[in-house]
Amino acid sequence: MSSRALRRAQKELEERQQLEKLTQPDEEEESEEEASPVSKPKASLFAMLGEAEQGDGEDFEVDENASDEGDKPEAVVPPTSSASKKSKKKKKKGKGKAKAKVPEKPVASFSDIGSGLDEIDQALLALNLSSQSKSEHDHDQLTSTISEELQQLYSVLAVDTQYLQASNEMRKLFGRAAVQGNNEGEAAGGRRRGRGQHQGGIVGVPGNRNLASLGLRRNIFLPRKEEWPRATSGGLGMEIVETRSDGTIEYRFVHNTTYQSVQNQFEICVASMDPERMVQLLHFNPYHISTLLQVSEIAKQQRDNAAAGDMLERALFSFGRAVHSTFANSLSQGKARLNFRRPENRELWLAVFRYISLLGARATWRTAFEWAKLLLSMDPEGDPYCIRLLIDQLALRGRQAQSLVDLVETDYLQRLWKIPPNLAISVALAHDHLKNPEKARSALRLAIREYPWVAARLCKELEISPIPHPIWGKEPNDHSQELLCQLYVKNAKDLWNTPESTSLLVEVASSFEDVLDAGENPYWLERIDEVKVARHVILSDDRTLITLLNPSVTAKYASASDPLPPEDSIASYTLTASRHQDVQGFNEDQIYAELQRLQAYFRNIDLGRGIEAGGITQEELRRLLEESGTNLDEFRRDMERFQFLRLRAQERGLQVEFDREGEENTDSGSDV
Repeated sequence: MSSRALRRAQKELEERQQLEKLTQPDEEEESEEEASPVSKPKASLFAMLGEAEQGDGEDFEVDENASDEGDKPEAVVPPTSSASKKSKKKKKKGKGKAKAKVPEKPVASFSDIGSGLDEIDQALLALNLSSQSKSEHDHDQLTSTISEELQQLYSVLAVDTQYLQASNEMRKLFGRAAVQGNNEGEAAGGRRRGRGQHQGGIVGVPGNRNLASLGLRRNIFLPRKEEWPRATSGGLGMEIVETRSDGTIEYRFVHNTTYQSVQNQFEICVASMDPERMVQLLHFNPYHISTLLQVSEIAKQQRDNAAAGDMLERALFSFGRAVHSTFANSLSQGKARLNFRRPENRELWLAVFRYISLLGARATWRTAFEWAKLLLSMDPEGDPYCIRLLIDQLALRGRQAQSLVDLVETDYLQRLWKIPPNLAISVALAHDHLKNPEKARSALRLAIREYPWVAARLCKELEISPIPHPIWGKEPNDHSQELLCQLYVKNAKDLWNTPESTSLLVEVASSFEDVLDAGENPYWLERIDEVKVARHVILSDDRTLITLLNPSVTAKYASASDPLPPEDSIASYTLTASRHQDVQGFNEDQIYAELQRLQAYFRNIDLGRGIEAGGITQEELRRLLEESGTNLDEFRRDMERFQFLRLRAQERGLQVEFDREGEENTDSGSDV
């Protein structure tokens, strides 16, 4: 042992002996109490409090070190009674640690300390009450300015985030044990994989129950799976655009520079039409939304539905951990809004709509309905994916008949939408499920009078014979009516295929005295947006329905990653690859001709003089460009265009570069 360690041990021994001498009287007194044959019961805290209140001028002792760690010397208060002395000794014995009596200054009594704390507490309480009353006043004032119609809308659009996770519905359907067993199996599998290989990331290997992993589980959309890569969102975030006077808050997703760079690589991969490059991009950027959605579609085309669903869930998880801190609260109040014109926001619509189809295939209809309500709450006025054409069937299958009735009877939506055929007919079925036969008959009668061709097609699909005379032979007048008729009847006929529902349909349809006339298109069909319905139909992936769409609309469908974007789209930043959509389909001759044009452009500028002189500054470049009749923006665009075309040429086996004279050389399959 070293001399330094010996000196430290000797010093500790001397301190221990000195401490034992100081505490020896207390230990003797405690040993005498232990030797007594009769042990007194421990006094109740309430009894001690009563004795203190009834005592004549006696001060109540406070053990100030009761909440300390026990490493500080204890201040001793002179005992005023034998009871307090014994209780003090018992406290020391209970601690099991010997403490030295260190003389200190007199300690203030409990009443003195309490009076000082009361002043501070009263001040803090006053501040808290004033701020609370002010916030309540502001909330009441804002609520009073919002009309009852909007308050009714917000109540209907409120999203319960606990129903966004299918595991909660599975637990109700199959029991807690089944879901927990599945989760434990996944967790065990993740831990087994973690032993064999190290997975890097900000939260370590799978199976670690640390704060970071707990934060990943608290996701308003979907929890993280153990087998998913441990990586960041890559630069995806959310910010508040504005807080509106009607109480709603508009948000938007934002991409930082790193995310924009990956987005540019994604556009290049889309242009190359090579699935392997897309998968490779996803390997290095496992939470890039556009790549996840595209790879999910590739897996779906290859009939790998498990991988397609996993990609969708990973995208929604990435969205969930990027949302603003106030987004969940606004969502639960029905006041969160997103602008569909922004490309970053449109990815959420696309991911959620595809996820609703996945939830339908898994028969988790309650969860699908909540996600549909989320899409509707993002933009109830625009409804860019026409979720109103589907939400009624999700509500009925998810046993949310009352929610469907509340949605249809919302004054704001009735005035805005002029309830479409599917909602008008399904609300009658919802009333029937709620045991309101009179309301069911009244609602169904109004729906059949306005849309007799839907009721006639429904009777035909249900094989009702004979079909009631007032609606017999009624057919849609045009493609719009035919599209809406097929879209509803094909998906909802099984909801009506029960004895109770079928008898209700026949009874109401037969109650009309005269034959119904379909006449002109109803008011709702005149206001229908073909592009929104086309998005809904295209994403539904029904070839029969797609043929009913307007060819001029379907001709604009060019990308599965952003189907039919709005013409007034708001671009937050410009992608290099997206500027060259016009040259993506060029053949080799067209690429060569475009490169010759760019060669002439750069030769006209004559940048060789500045480069041979040892470099060229930005001011000199501006001067040369002005002398050549161009500008810096055009120069940059053509430089990007050249780089893009050279990449396309290399993909086709052509290596392209400029020689010193500025001439272009191309050779198939060889470098120049």
